[in-house]
Amino acid sequence: MDTSGSLIITDCPEALRGFAETGGQAGWEAAPFEQLGDSTRRAWQAVGGLGQAEIVRRPAPAPWRQIMAVGHSAISQVDGLRELLQTGAAPPTPFACLAVTGDNFHGNRGRPWRALEGNLHLTALFSPNRSARELGLGLSMLPTLAVVDALGQFDALGQAPRIKWVNDVLLGGRKVSGVITSTVAKGECIEHAVLGIGVNVATTPEFPSGKFVQPPGSLRELAPDILITLPAMLAVLLESLARRHAQLLEHGPGALHADYVRHNCVIGREVEIWEETAGECDDAKLIAGGRVTDILPDLSLRLDGVAEPVRRGRLIFAD
Repeated sequence: MDTSGSLIITDCPEALRGFAETGGQAGWEAAPFEQLGDSTRRAWQAVGGLGQAEIVRRPAPAPWRQIMAVGHSAISQVDGLRELLQTGAAPPTPFACLAVTGDNFHGNRGRPWRALEGNLHLTALFSPNRSARELGLGLSMLPTLAVVDALGQFDALGQAPRIKWVNDVLLGGRKVSGVITSTVAKGECIEHAVLGIGVNVATTPEFPSGKFVQPPGSLRELAPDILITLPAMLAVLLESLARRHAQLLEHGPGALHADYVRHNCVIGREVEIWEETAGECDDAKLIAGGRVTDILPDLSLRLDGVAEPVRRGRLIFAD
């Protein structure tokens, strides 16, 4: 079977109903696992796909070379894709995969992210092959901005999405999305970037409350009068990701940084920034506090009255 073209490969076509379907495209066709190319089989298994599943395929929207959708993944697709890359293998890029539900998904520092049905759990792989200096912090800002762009396509939400430093997206003060960026480098060259994105579309996950936990929300909860489906969110998010990646390669990180600052919700706010372990261990210390005056190109924060920019930590609002 020829798998050289741009393909969507899935064992759950019903979950993608309406995505990438046009009158001129053929429907799904069977794609038995043993008839897929070797690299495609390896990628399918790396993102949690099972060889015995009933797999089908159809053309993928440009510029995506492969999109894989798995009904349930028992592994973090970010981790699985990274492990595949570390063997020297890579699927054709740009590549994306998602799981309808999953186990062992996580955010930054391994914090659990519940992969609930109806929500979007997407991993994208780009291969920029550019120097780290040329890319700056663009790859860190890219997925967050793509989520903001995608949410901005749904005017009926009635409120603008905002970025909480470093990579949470809020609607009405509630966290609806979180992202992680992981890169694979050779010397100074960033060969690959793995972007993990979670968007609470249909279901609000439950987390223990606490001052270090931003209250979660979902699009359905925050905008109950409109129906944003997983396929609709997937379509606009993939478009946004591809556009932002092209912008980064063509123009560098400056334009992304300007938009990141424009969409932020921390400048002008009184905040506290704690060590990353805050909320997880009792001896975490407060790093700095004060009113945020700027976000620099390296994503460090300038705080009023604090001499040095703050480059890392867990931010909570203090006002």
